Amino acid sequence: MSSNYKSIDARFMEELKQKNDIVDVISGYASLDKKGNTHWACCPFHHERTPSFAVNQGEQFYHCFGCGVSGDVVKFVKEIENTDFIGAVRILASRAKMEVPENNFDSEKAQEDKKKRDAMAKIMLDSARFYLSNLYSGDSRAEAHLQYISNRKLSPSTVKKFGLGASLDFFGLPDYLAGKGYFRQDLIDSGVLTEGKNGRLVDSQGGRLIFPIINALDEVVAFGGRLLEKADFAKYKNTKETMLFNKSKTLYNINLLKKLKRKQAIQNVIIVEGYMDTISLYQAGFENVVASMGTALTKEQARLVKRYSENALISYDGDFAGQKNNLRGLEILKDEGLNVRVVPMPEGLDPDDVVKQGKDAYQKCLDSAMPLVDYKIHSLERKYDLKRRKKSERSCPTLWA
Repeated sequence: MSSNYKSIDARFMEELKQKNDIVDVISGYASLDKKGNTHWACCPFHHERTPSFAVNQGEQFYHCFGCGVSGDVVKFVKEIENTDFIGAVRILASRAKMEVPENNFDSEKAQEDKKKRDAMAKIMLDSARFYLSNLYSGDSRAEAHLQYISNRKLSPSTVKKFGLGASLDFFGLPDYLAGKGYFRQDLIDSGVLTEGKNGRLVDSQGGRLIFPIINALDEVVAFGGRLLEKADFAKYKNTKETMLFNKSKTLYNINLLKKLKRKQAIQNVIIVEGYMDTISLYQAGFENVVASMGTALTKEQARLVKRYSENALISYDGDFAGQKNNLRGLEILKDEGLNVRVVPMPEGLDPDDVVKQGKDAYQKCLDSAMPLVDYKIHSLERKYDLKRRKKSERSCPTLWA
């Protein structure tokens, strides 16, 4: 990695690349032909008659098997435009209508930001390891967490793959991290700890079942926590947004989707709402699944999905009255060039409920996925109870029978 990458704001660079898909950028300089999972062209850096210049959209890099040039979208623009690193960044920022930070990339502030980000990333990783060790510690306080996992029929291998963990109280994590020598402000800024009324640091997910949120670079950037007993407040809670975590630009399980892309072509991406929907579907064999974590879909999330497939299957719960709020998010997916289909769910059930009836039960719902315009009509019919029974039976017959 060049010194430029080390000193520049990581969050800015991540967004810059996300908004400049390498295939879209290179297609402006060379004629690309998609074969299998790779786009091919005659190399723009040397003369050739047979295409040997390969562009990998999933991994966002190029490589020429003729002359050996390779790199990411920033390096491509740098070389093709015969400019320096900052010049390439400015070209891509202009293309994406982004404002380039005024501070010099090699400034002291940029270096401090990188140092802080690295410290926070280590805090998140140590916290994830702590939560995971709690789950199987034999501590009686972890019994409720393990019982919940058992009730949801999650296998040990699934628990391990998703890194599920347990917060047993409010002070175990602060004490553990204090022993690691982290700065107090970094612990607070990371979101894992908050200040109590007496100024003492407490676990922001105290007592909850923990779902690590991991980005496409395999970094733990945040945590989701589920309450295990009834209360007047929300069952699920995420750690706050930080320089590592922006909810509108993140999809749960994007790390495993990226690994799946390396092994095979992804025909479509299933988008669900929550952690358990994602994990249950993945365990049942539907590995091409991500979650929006309960929020309306954003342009950034749409672009993230498009890196892996041009086809999106929206699989939210069966409460069509509530789903009307998601229409704007679905339009955003469409506006970003994705082919959007909506998966009908039985009234009142979510994907986790359906897949518990068997893989085939959920597959039948996928097979009944409808185009966005049909979904809008269907939503109105459900809202006004027009031929409700008849339409439902036709959409997913075995589940309404």
